[in-house]
Amino acid sequence: MSSIGKRLSAIVLLLLVLAVLPTKAMGQAVITWGADLEPEDRVKVMELMDLANREKPARELEVTNGEEHALLGASVPASYLGTRAISSAYVRPLPVGQGLQVTTHNITWVSRRMFAQALITAGVRDAEIIAVAPMAVSGTAALTGVFKAFEAAADTELAEPGKRIAGEELYVTREVGKRVGEKQASRLVERVKEEVIRKNITDRTTIVELIRQVEMEMDLKLSPGDVEKLADLMTKLSGLGLTIEDLQIQLEKMSDQMDGLMGAETGLKSTVTSWLQRLLDLIARLIDQFLAFVAGARA
Repeated sequence: MSSIGKRLSAIVLLLLVLAVLPTKAMGQAVITWGADLEPEDRVKVMELMDLANREKPARELEVTNGEEHALLGASVPASYLGTRAISSAYVRPLPVGQGLQVTTHNITWVSRRMFAQALITAGVRDAEIIAVAPMAVSGTAALTGVFKAFEAAADTELAEPGKRIAGEELYVTREVGKRVGEKQASRLVERVKEEVIRKNITDRTTIVELIRQVEMEMDLKLSPGDVEKLADLMTKLSGLGLTIEDLQIQLEKMSDQMDGLMGAETGLKSTVTSWLQRLLDLIARLIDQFLAFVAGARA
């Protein structure tokens, strides 16, 4: 048997062994309701979420407009946060590596892919997420609700800076989108964000140069205020410790909504490379789990 064949056999054997090992259970689904929903609106939200055909939530929480202001008030103008909380969120944790599966209804600020981008910034990973409102709204209550639901469902706590910057990311995208269009603004933010993370750029002057470069490549016309907002956002974002793998894995299921990251990694080569990287990541996780199990058994 060739060396490659032996390695593949070893990997298959390891996968079979790990398949029967006990693993940490995923969290259960959680719903956060906008606190100002009328009873009839809640019924409509339930229909839009298609709750009858989904995993029944283990917990139901509420999100208030006060919580929105407390969390996002430092990064999003009060006029955007409004005075009522009516958007709601359903969150169900998924196995590691499954990425984000985001659906939105009546969330008007940005596309669902950009919503997913903001969630990644906040530290949300591997979850089915449905953000819903009974009528067209900005969706800040849903964003706040997703954070609250994810923390409850995954039994974790998201860092406050990441959540605040996520809100700012949506706000800045929305503001830039007023001048260049929602889709173009989303692509612009995504491209700059990826390059900042990929190259670990922290210098604000370099970030401004990057924004101007992408602006020119996309044939856009940004205002000086747009550039300042984007540079401020990306400077803050650069300190969150995000990785390219965060974007690639978490956004994989969202690729039908927009061109791939940077619009450059397309075709068979990137597909094969991405598949191999995911396989290597999976094997690494399985080996870590196996070693941890062996260590626990010896203890």
